[in-house]
Amino acid sequence: MGQRTVVRCAEGHLFSTGAFPMQHLGAGRLGPGRLIRCPRCGRMRSSVPADVSALTAPQLARALRLEAAPFLA
Repeated sequence: MGQRTVVRCAEGHLFSTGAFPMQHLGAGRLGPGRLIRCPRCGRMRSSVPADVSALTAPQLARALRLEAAPFLA
């Protein structure tokens, strides 16, 4: 498994993604949020990287098990 980013959607759901679109451009250029389909609610939601240091071990483990669908483009 490759490197994953733990993110939180606008509804507060935690999940992980293998690619955080345009992450290399930085928050200063595009803002911190990206539209990603949340696997919990199934909707396109603004999502931001989660502060993993503030998560409990069970929260982190669940987020890593719950993966966003891969990008097709």
